[in-house]
Amino acid sequence: MSISETNQRRLEFLKDIYEVSTACSTRSYIWGGLTIDIFEGKFLREHGDIDAFTANLLDLLDELIAHYEKRGYRTKFIEEYHMFEIWKDDLHASFNRLETASGVAMWRHIGEHGTVYFPYSWLDDTPRDFYETKVYTSGVEFEYAIKSHVGLLSPVWKPREKDRNAVQYLERVIERDGLSVEEILKNIWSFNPFWVEKGYAEFAMPRVAWPLSPTS
Repeated sequence: MSISETNQRRLEFLKDIYEVSTACSTRSYIWGGLTIDIFEGKFLREHGDIDAFTANLLDLLDELIAHYEKRGYRTKFIEEYHMFEIWKDDLHASFNRLETASGVAMWRHIGEHGTVYFPYSWLDDTPRDFYETKVYTSGVEFEYAIKSHVGLLSPVWKPREKDRNAVQYLERVIERDGLSVEEILKNIWSFNPFWVEKGYAEFAMPRVAWPLSPTS
């Protein structure tokens, strides 16, 4: 099946992300809307930005910048949120920090201002094949937890139709693979002082996914 010119260039992004990460002895895990396409092995729709988190991002930042710029990308690092960004033409990808300790993955989605904690084992251990391009993803469990409980990340984010469709898809995969929704939701939580500073007092305490309802 033919793919659009934009998605062909998006594949080049994914290829470069994998190759640059490998050259720097790290891994970058794709998360967000594009993961559903990767799980299915084909583009299902057009996408905007590529979102990822990279292991040991801060330690490798200079090396990552050098590799991407050598491949023709423009780069930017947002110090306050520890977010690394790359551009080529009209396509863009952003990377957050990922750290691990004792089997726990820590996604610093707002740098020092917000972290999501979840089992490291949820992340892909081997790369997936996507149009003959190697890609690591955040995994089905992570995507389900984040998409069904957006309150782990933000009090203002509202699920969109495509997010609800993604949750329904992931629920089918979870059932097919014999996974437990309860066990998934019991094993992810977040702490986001960023939102306390914005006036959301409830974020002074860690946010949990279980037993919150999907709309919480």
